[in-house]
Amino acid sequence: MIRRIWLPGTRRREVLAMESPFTGTAKSTPLQTSACASGEHPRMGERLLLIRLGAIGDVVHTLPLASAIKDARPDSHITWVVEPTPRQVLLGNPDIDEILTINTKEWRKNLLTGGFSALKRDLLAVKNVAADVAIDAQGLIKSGFLAWASGAPVRIGFEHRFCREGMNVLFTTHQVEPLSPPHHVVEKNVSLLGPLGLSVPLKEQYRFSLHQTKEEREWAEKYLESVGHRKSSPLLVIHPGGGWATKRWDTVRFAQLADHWHENDMGDVLLIWGPGEEKMVDEVRDAMRTQPFVAPATSVREMMALIRRGSCFVGGDSGPLHLAAAMGVRCLAIMGPTEPVRNGPWGAGNLVLHRRLACSGCYARKCPDIECLDRVRVEEAIDALNQLQAAP
Repeated sequence: MIRRIWLPGTRRREVLAMESPFTGTAKSTPLQTSACASGEHPRMGERLLLIRLGAIGDVVHTLPLASAIKDARPDSHITWVVEPTPRQVLLGNPDIDEILTINTKEWRKNLLTGGFSALKRDLLAVKNVAADVAIDAQGLIKSGFLAWASGAPVRIGFEHRFCREGMNVLFTTHQVEPLSPPHHVVEKNVSLLGPLGLSVPLKEQYRFSLHQTKEEREWAEKYLESVGHRKSSPLLVIHPGGGWATKRWDTVRFAQLADHWHENDMGDVLLIWGPGEEKMVDEVRDAMRTQPFVAPATSVREMMALIRRGSCFVGGDSGPLHLAAAMGVRCLAIMGPTEPVRNGPWGAGNLVLHRRLACSGCYARKCPDIECLDRVRVEEAIDALNQLQAAP
């Protein structure tokens, strides 16, 4: 059955939707971390290199780490190393002093053709930052290699069991082991403050700095006005896509959920999509009895501007979902193989539908039947959406 997740200190209630357990009104204590490998705190330094290359959702989940550093040390200079597409999430962020864009796909392309120019260029770029501290929030071999190549005397990462690629620890000088109980990945990332001796903020104080320009806001308003959306009407934003096939709920069920919103006069529906997701959006639209708005091809920044206009957001474990949650849009996440406690939408009031099976938390990108998603019924999603829309 669909299980309920609750905040520590709150009463258990049996409902079909699960409230996000990661923040809320309940008091929380600072996240504790285990001692770093050296057993002592290194000197903070003024120049920090923060490595979180991608993807969009992962970059969003690392924002509170940067903001916590900046709050504790306003004089610090933070350079964030990131891939080209998720780079757009960081634009205008007051906590980031410099964005260093690195395209690791060029490394592979270059190496296959016998050249090393892109790799050499990027290694020189990280070295030129002259960082005192490098923080690897990614836990991959390539991210650890960049930290090492920076020449920073202090290189902080995760203990090998908490890295996607355990050999990452060969490149770091201080490893952090987030303590149990299981935490959301946002809290895991913030735990990297531990070796620096910086205080970890309460969960309710985590900041997601996502800047919007006047031009981006006006673009979204103009687009929505052009398709007939009235500002006074609630807007349901649906993203049926996802990076893995196992994260994508059935498009016909998304269509039925959207029809419920329309047919009960709850407002308008906007379908958004990213590269390669056109077919999914077409399938949702074609299966609907009512007429949704379908967003045009957008940049990440334009997509963010549209999501901000939403009253509610529905989707799977994806970059747009985590952007919506970080921007304060109420979210209903329909999740499959990834763990809601770790990867659900961050924020009080968000809901998660998740079918708990023996294989839950498998993080499989391929599955013969994707039973964990298939067993989430439309009726349950409708009940959860009604609950979300009715929330104050």
